[in-house]
Amino acid sequence: MKTTELLRSLALLSFAEGAVFQRRQARGTATVRLAEPSGAPQQLASNFIYGMVDNVTSGASVSTAIPDFFYTDIGFNACRAGVAQLVAPNRGWAFGENEYVGRFASTLSNYLTTRKFGGDFILRVHDLWGADSLEANTIAYPGDNGDWSNFERFYDRLFADLRANNMIDGFWARPFPQYLDYYGRAHRRLRAGFSELKISGPSLAQPASTSATTWQQWTSHVAANDLIPDIYSWHQLVISQDPASNLQAFESLRTQNNLPVRPIDINEYAAPEEQIPSTSAWYISRFERLNLRGLRANWASFGELHDYLANLVGKNGTEYFPNGDWQLYKYYGGMAGTRVSTSGSADGGFDVFATKGDVAKSVKVLAGNRGNTQTYDLTVNGLTSVGLPASGTVDIRTFRFDWNGPFGDVGAPVDLGVYSHQYSGDQVTFWVTPETANTAYAFEFA
Repeated sequence: MKTTELLRSLALLSFAEGAVFQRRQARGTATVRLAEPSGAPQQLASNFIYGMVDNVTSGASVSTAIPDFFYTDIGFNACRAGVAQLVAPNRGWAFGENEYVGRFASTLSNYLTTRKFGGDFILRVHDLWGADSLEANTIAYPGDNGDWSNFERFYDRLFADLRANNMIDGFWARPFPQYLDYYGRAHRRLRAGFSELKISGPSLAQPASTSATTWQQWTSHVAANDLIPDIYSWHQLVISQDPASNLQAFESLRTQNNLPVRPIDINEYAAPEEQIPSTSAWYISRFERLNLRGLRANWASFGELHDYLANLVGKNGTEYFPNGDWQLYKYYGGMAGTRVSTSGSADGGFDVFATKGDVAKSVKVLAGNRGNTQTYDLTVNGLTSVGLPASGTVDIRTFRFDWNGPFGDVGAPVDLGVYSHQYSGDQVTFWVTPETANTAYAFEFA
């Protein structure tokens, strides 16, 4: 590999004595600890909301429009849907029971497709009601004027449909106390109707925060009224927020209200401008470290909301192709062996996810800046745990993940070749300077 290409595409140089290349000052350091296992990789970020083509032409059934490998190669394991932004005559229960039927059929198709791949299906009940971004401010809501009778009829029909189809395997334009009342009524009906069903909540659009009155009220309300969900959930869509700090805030609220430890879903993550390889790698690293299951947000509208796997693929006619983000998730889906301990840069701008097997050549590190082109150091320690000596030379192969827009066809990651790094003290350090703010990288011990 030519030195000029290496410097142009990625600055990767260990601190060898007498190094002849100059680099920019690093803003911080991310660390991979090979000697500290942290469980098996779970592809916690390989999930999305909507994104599946509905198959309802002759009754709801599994969708085969998008080839299976687009799901399986990324380690897909969960979908969240309830069918939003369908127009008349499928606008939802709030417009009449007849307008609920089409939304449920689409939901059932998404459910069957998800289960085909062994994934969990998270039902967005409010979509079936009709509370989506098109109609949220115009429809009637459960409990308006203290009347819950339509809510009861809606849940009677929903329960009947869920049972008939063997499915038991952020829009609230009303005061928050009415939401809490709705949440309690829905929680109790679901518990009574389907004891085996897992309930998630509160699914607030605002990430957990100790200063947010909505979070203060919800945590105290569910604790006082025995309305604790099986899975805690919220959205992570604000660029200025970090899942790590929001999780810390939630833990403070949870312990303050004596709520039990439960799994956590980030049931929508990444703003539109963050759905690029670099920031996707950053989110993957965060979620795997924090053990948060994440579902990619879907920013499409109308028919596109029900296609493209939440902006991971494009198509020509009926033929689908991967974009650059899908190629990153495919690499992530193939990271096997043992997950190892990592830490991101202190400023939150750079993060890494890593796995290993029993030998040096099994080490894989996925790295991404949060949409910036700053230089960061990457330290990998515990080299002796994979059979390397405490000092010497290690060869590292680099792959680059490119981006050509959400509907840009992108091939496999670019192999930038192998670079030899001298190291000592059982660790190697090199720097990462991305070619663009969209670019992510993977490093493998060669």
